[in-house]
This record gives sequence, C-alpha cells and structure tokens, in this order.
Amino acid sequence: MRNKSDQIVAEGLPTARRTLLGLFSSLAAAVAVPAALVGPDVAQARSERSLASVTRHENPELLHAYESLIAAQTELAEAQKAREWLADEWRHLWPLAPEELLGGANAHLNGSCRYPAERDIIGRFMMRDTSVLSRRLAPEFREKMERTCFHVHSSEEARRWIDDLSRHVPKGRTEKALARNREWRDQALAQWRRRLELAVAYEAETARLTEASGVMQAAQRIHDADVAVKEASAKISMIPAFTHEGLRIKAYAIQASGLFDGDPNTSGRWGEFCRFIHAVIGMREEMQA
Repeated sequence: MRNKSDQIVAEGLPTARRTLLGLFSSLAAAVAVPAALVGPDVAQARSERSLASVTRHENPELLHAYESLIAAQTELAEAQKAREWLADEWRHLWPLAPEELLGGANAHLNGSCRYPAERDIIGRFMMRDTSVLSRRLAPEFREKMERTCFHVHSSEEARRWIDDLSRHVPKGRTEKALARNREWRDQALAQWRRRLELAVAYEAETARLTEASGVMQAAQRIHDADVAVKEASAKISMIPAFTHEGLRIKAYAIQASGLFDGDPNTSGRWGEFCRFIHAVIGMREEMQA
C-alpha cells in the first residue's frame, strides 16, 4: 500500500514536461518589446509603477488563472504538512520489522535492490539504531554506522523460498555430503517458515495501521493538489499576457512544474532556460526596487 501512495504522489509530472515548450514559447513572445520602449526614461517610468497599477492593465483571465495556481500550491503545501503530522501522530504505533526479517543494510542508498526497504507509515526510510543489532552486525560496522535502513524480507519472498526448498532434492557424492546438504535444506526451510510467520503478522499490522490512519486518503489529497498545480500551470501557458507582470506569472507557472528546481548554473541549453526563468520571476522585485 505504501508503494501505491508513492505512485499517487508522483503522477502528473509528464504533463508538466509536455507543456514546457508551450510555456516557454509564450514567454518568448511576451518578452519581444519594441526597441523604442527600452530607453532610460521608459525604464525609469516602469520602475515607479506599483504592482496594483500593472495588474489593472493585465489580462483578467491570466490573473484569475494565477490565483488558481497559488490556491493549488497552498493546498499542496497544506496536504504535505498534514501527511507529516499524520506520521508524527502514528509513529509510536508503527512497528519495527522483526530482526529476523531484516535483510541487507543501507537500503536507503540502494534504490535498485529488488527487496523493499523498511519504511514508516508515510513511506519514509526508517533508520535503525545499529547498536542493538549485535547478533547480525559486526562491531566495526556498528561503530562506523550508528544508524541505517534495512531491506525487509516479505511474506511473498518467504513463500517463494519455501516452495523452492521444498522441491529441492539434496544430493551428495558421499553419505556425509548428502547428510550435510539435507541438514542445510532443513535449516533453510525452518528459517523461511519462521520468516513467513513473522512477515504475515508484520504485514497485517502495518496494513491495519495504514487503513486506520487514513494515510491513503492523505496521499490522494497530495496527488489531487499536485494535479491541480500542473493543470493551473498549463492553463496559464495558453492565456496571453499584456504586461511584464503577466510575463512574470508565466515564468512562475513554469517554475511551479518543478522542472527548474535544479542548479541554475548548469551549463548548456537547460541552464539557459533555468536562468531565464529565474530572471523573469525576479522582475517584480526589480520593478518595485
């Protein structure tokens, strides 16, 4: 269920990418100001205008779309804050995976591993205190890494192992080798049967708490708000701008997609886009200075 929550929150990004060219094209059109309007006198006059004066001449449809974008962003921030609050409220009830279910360490650094990492009720990595795991971790490891996240063996994985081991026929060239292989098979079966028992109980409890806490509804709220932000940004790209404030709104809409959250000093065309967007967004401050 936690994987589904992450998927819900992550959806919608391709929409922002598809609207990028349209947004950028509208910015390019709006920035094409006749040369006669860029003299020092005009620049001085522009700097003395108030924002209220500018918005009176802006496209009302664009201003309304901008208000919708701000409202959607506010809802997204509140939804994310509510999910964080939910995590705090349920932290003391959320169980740690039994130590026998813990797999490899540093799961938070190994996203490509096919085994799931231990996570809290909203899907964040759970960082374990390694000092109490003396049976599975060497002293050197515990001293070097005081906290880490572990992969967790699931009930599905345990059933696969039990099925494979049950069908495995031990072999050996000698009676001693055969006995050793049988012993290994029997010990492995016992271990995975114990893990299955623990995994079923652990998964049932985490599923119960996930349902009771309303975490799926919280994830859906974030998803809906994120979609609203993307839709508002896309709508702004389709509405003509009449003033420099409208141009700034269009740049802000592109930024809201998250595509330009990286380092603005990146080289190449992407860095140029990024710096342009940040420059246009800063127009309001420059005009009011």
